[in-house]
Amino acid sequence: MKLTASGLAVLISMGVALGEAHPPELVRVFPLGGQAGTTVSLEILGKRFSNVTSVEFDSQDLVWDQKTSQAGPVKVTGDVRISGAAALGAHTLRVMTLDGPSNSAIFNVGQFPSPREIEPNNKLDQAQRLPSLPVEVQGKLDGAPDIDIYSFQVNKGERWVFDLRSIEDGSSVEARMILMDVSGKQIGFNDDRDDYNENPLIEYTFSAAGVYYVKLDQYRGPRGFNFGKSCSYVLRISALPSIKSTYPMAVRTGSEAVMRLRGSGLDSIQKVYLTELRQAEYARMTYPYTMPIHFRQDPSFSSQQVRIEGRVKHRTSESAEVVFPVPATAKPGLWKLWASGAKGFASGLNINVVDEPLLDETAAVKSTLASAPISINGALAKPGEKDVFRIEGRAGKPLHFLTIAAQLGVPYLDSVLTLRDASGNKLAENDDVVAGQGTLLGNPDSSLFFTPKQDGPLVLELRDRVRRGGPGFEYCLKIRNERPGFQLFTTPENFTITPGGTSEIKVHLIRETGFEGEIEIWFEGLPPGVTAPRGRFRADQLFEPNADGADMIIPEMALAINASAAIPDGVYPISVYGAAAGDTAGKRVEAHATMMQGPLLDLWNFIRRPVPAITMTVVQPFAPQLSTGVRTLRLERGKPATIELTAENIPESASFRLLDLPDGVQYKMLGRQGSQVTVSLEASPEAAAGTYDISAETEVGSRKAPSPSIALVLQVPAKH
Repeated sequence: MKLTASGLAVLISMGVALGEAHPPELVRVFPLGGQAGTTVSLEILGKRFSNVTSVEFDSQDLVWDQKTSQAGPVKVTGDVRISGAAALGAHTLRVMTLDGPSNSAIFNVGQFPSPREIEPNNKLDQAQRLPSLPVEVQGKLDGAPDIDIYSFQVNKGERWVFDLRSIEDGSSVEARMILMDVSGKQIGFNDDRDDYNENPLIEYTFSAAGVYYVKLDQYRGPRGFNFGKSCSYVLRISALPSIKSTYPMAVRTGSEAVMRLRGSGLDSIQKVYLTELRQAEYARMTYPYTMPIHFRQDPSFSSQQVRIEGRVKHRTSESAEVVFPVPATAKPGLWKLWASGAKGFASGLNINVVDEPLLDETAAVKSTLASAPISINGALAKPGEKDVFRIEGRAGKPLHFLTIAAQLGVPYLDSVLTLRDASGNKLAENDDVVAGQGTLLGNPDSSLFFTPKQDGPLVLELRDRVRRGGPGFEYCLKIRNERPGFQLFTTPENFTITPGGTSEIKVHLIRETGFEGEIEIWFEGLPPGVTAPRGRFRADQLFEPNADGADMIIPEMALAINASAAIPDGVYPISVYGAAAGDTAGKRVEAHATMMQGPLLDLWNFIRRPVPAITMTVVQPFAPQLSTGVRTLRLERGKPATIELTAENIPESASFRLLDLPDGVQYKMLGRQGSQVTVSLEASPEAAAGTYDISAETEVGSRKAPSPSIALVLQVPAKH
C-alpha cells in the first residue's frame, strides 16, 4: 500500500523531504501460546504498530484473522486460528506494516486447554481456581511485585508435572515455583530444572486427595531485576512422561538406531518419532555455533514436516528402549524426539542425524582414530569418569574436536576437552565454546583446534568440568579435519529501506579460537539500483570477553546501503559474504541473520534462532513524525495534567488523538503552536489507580504517525 496522491501532495507542498523507514519493534506476545484446533485472541505489544497490514506466522497452520485485527501505536490485537494439525511447540510470528516488518517473536502451539490468568491472584485467598487438569495456563508476571497463585484439586496417588515455560519459549521471565497444600505449607519447590534451563519444573505424586496450590514468584535478584513487558509464560500441568536423558545422542542415516530413554512416567509411552527441527526450535543457538543448524525455510504445513517413526521395544516408569529405522534419505542435522501415549505428546531432547562414520564410545576407546570426519556417542556414566580416545596425528593436518551435549538439551554435562601427546604432556585444552554467565549466554560444550607439527599418537580426554557423571552426562564427540575459521551474522533481523533512501546494516564477526588476520566483507544479490560498499575487519578486532567478564565483545561493521528512487516496493533476498584477506583459495563464509530475543534481565543474555535468509524490504517513505519528551505522566484524580507533543512534517489541519486511555480518563486538545501540540488529561473520581501505557497518533494521507509509548500513572489524591 503506497502513500496516496493527496497525502504525497501535502508533503510536497510543505517542502518536506521524504523520510526514512521506521519499522515496528515487537516486545511481547500474550498469550504466549494456545491449544491446537482453537482460535486465540492475541495481544502484541511493541512500537510503531499504527500502520499494520497483517500478522505473519511461519506456518500456514496458523492464520491471522484480519477481520478482528485492531492496531494502535503500541498494541495489535486480533484472533489467530490454530489448525488442529499444527505442529506442537514454538512458531515464529512477525507484524507486517506499511513501514516494514517487525522483528520476530515466538508463539507456542499446545495440546491442552489454555485458560488465561485472572488477576488479582497474588495471595492464597485470591488464588485462581483451575477447574480441571491437564491445562496450559497462559499468564504473565507483569511488574516486579507480581506473584501468581493457582489452586487445583487432585485425587490420591495422581502424578502431575508442573512445567513453567518462558525462557527458551519466547519470554524473558525467570521464576521459582512453590507447590503448597491446602494450609499453604510448602510441599515442593524448584528454581532451575537443570544446569542449563532456568525454567522451574516439579513432578509430584500426591499422597492425599484435596485442594493444592502452585505459586509462581519471579526472580528477585540483588539488582532488582525487572522483566519489563517480556513477561508472558505458559504453566503446563499435565501427566505427560518426562524424558530426562537419551542415549545415543547421534544416529546415522541408513541404520537402525536403538535408543535408551530415562525419566519418569515412561510406562505411558505408546509411540515414538523424530521430527526435523524447525527454525523456531533452535532455542540454544549461540555464536559461535557448533551444533548443526539449517538456514532454510520450514514446510508451509505441519503435514509436510518429515518424521521418522520408531517403535517401543520395552518400557517401565523410569526407562524405555526404542528403535528408529533411520532412512538413508534423512537429512543430516538436528531432529526432535517425541513420545506419545494416552497422556498426550511429550517432547524429548534433540537428536543429531549424521551421514558420516559413527562409533559408540566402547568401540572408539579400543581403537586408534585415524580418519575424519567421525562422530562418537559417549556418556560419563559415573562420577569422576574420564573418557580417553587415541588419535593418529599427521604433521600439518588440522584437527577439530568438538562436543554437542548442552546444545541438544543434555541437562548437566559441562564438557572439557584436553589433548595430550603420547608422553602425557598437555598440548591444548578447551572448556566452553564461548564463555558466559547464566545458562543462556555462552555455550558450555567444547571446541578445540589443533594442528600437529609431527606424525604421532595423540590422546584426547573428555571429562565433566567438576568431574560429575551419571544419567544426564551423555554427549556426541565430533572429529573434523578443519582449521579455525570465523562466522558472520547481520543485524537488524529485518532490513528496511525507502526508494531514494539510505539505510544501514551491521555485520558482526565471530572468530573461532586460533583464527587471525583481516577479513573482507561484501554483498551479493543486490537488486539494480541498490549499492553497498565493501568492508574489512582488522586483525586486532577480536571476539573476546569484556573487561567485566560477563559478556562478549563482538566486532561489528556498519555498512551504508543506498537505494535508487526507482526501486519498486517489495522484499529482496540479499547475501553477505566474508573471506580472509588474501585467501587465494576462494573460501568464503556466508553471513546469516538470526531472530534475537532479549536481553534477559535487561543485561546481556539473548535467545537466538536462525533466520532462513537476509532480506531487504523496500517501503514507501513517510516523513511525518510525532514525538514527545514525556516518558512518564503522573495524573491525579481531579487535577489536570498536560502532554507536549512535537509534530514534525505534519499539516496544521491534522487532528490528534490519545489511545489506550483507562476508563474515566478524558483528554482534550489545548492548541498547537508551530510543531508543538498541547494535550490535557483529566481523571474522574471513578478512574482506577494504576499504571497504563498510552500513546498519541495522527493521520496524514493513508498513513498514521504514532508517538512513543507514555506510562500514565493514575494516582489517588493523598488524604490530609
